[in-house]
Amino acid sequence: MIRDYYAVLGIRATATSVEVRRAYQRLARQYSPDINLWDDRAGVLFTEIAEAYRVLSDPSARALYDRQASPRDAREAASAGTRASGRRGDDLTVPVELAFQQAMTGLDMELPLVRLSPCPECGATGAARGGTPVPCAHCDGLGTVWKEGPAPRSEPCPLCGGAGRRVPEACAGCRGRGVAPERRVMRLVIPAGVDTGTALRIPRAGHSGPFGGPRGDLIVITRVHEDPQVTRKGDNLHGEVTVTLVEAALGARIAVQGVDGRVELSVPAGTQSGQTFRLRGKGVPRRSGGRGDLYITVRVETPRDLDAGAQELLLELGRRLPAPPAERRTRGAS
Repeated sequence: MIRDYYAVLGIRATATSVEVRRAYQRLARQYSPDINLWDDRAGVLFTEIAEAYRVLSDPSARALYDRQASPRDAREAASAGTRASGRRGDDLTVPVELAFQQAMTGLDMELPLVRLSPCPECGATGAARGGTPVPCAHCDGLGTVWKEGPAPRSEPCPLCGGAGRRVPEACAGCRGRGVAPERRVMRLVIPAGVDTGTALRIPRAGHSGPFGGPRGDLIVITRVHEDPQVTRKGDNLHGEVTVTLVEAALGARIAVQGVDGRVELSVPAGTQSGQTFRLRGKGVPRRSGGRGDLYITVRVETPRDLDAGAQELLLELGRRLPAPPAERRTRGAS
């Protein structure tokens, strides 16, 4: 399997030679065996980092590496009856911010992107305008060479990457890479119920690979803003509602905020402050089907600034209500 040397150094396929060198210097200092004397894994990582830098710092070796398709791309191309001419492009990760209600109901949006696409000047060949690819002199245009050894075998030509042709002059628009930045707007459907950190993967919508290589994937990461009235916990929503003393004592029907707007909560007579009610199927839509629940906690509001008439009514009510337990009166008096 062809190792992704760009991933080893933590850089993109479009990185300049300066960025390649800086990435290597940073990682070499971190994983140098001279520093990590007791960590055997550091030596293995350092060897891999050095090999990635050796290939990507050499323009010829890098061009050859970029023209090589990964085994997965080769298998997909073979099943489609085509030939992969370059390695797979990088994935493109794009963050998207959503209002709470948009995340609950889903959204059909237009997403602006800047991604690498086949160079329009050279048609992804990497050759300068008017330039004509010529047969590779190393393999005589065959694309393969024989490797000597106990069991001789053929392998892709190291100079042309198995293409059988070489480009004499690089395209100025893409610096010979075969890809260039492109701005476009893509239609995207955000399903209902996404949360902060949800990753939506759209296959073959990311960066194009060098020299006609297949595209990587587009990965959309959602960030959902909080709602001032409800709190999300998994697929369930939690909120509060304030009722009057009369409503709690006699019962009432209260409108509360749900995913699809206001829903009715039946508060039974004798409800206590802090009591929680469950509204089934009124929570977050699940991508697998169904919905979570909505939990509403009732807070009883004690009236303030009562006039003389209201105070008299409460005193009369207190005389008619059952007396509190003696132990509670004792605690209150102390």
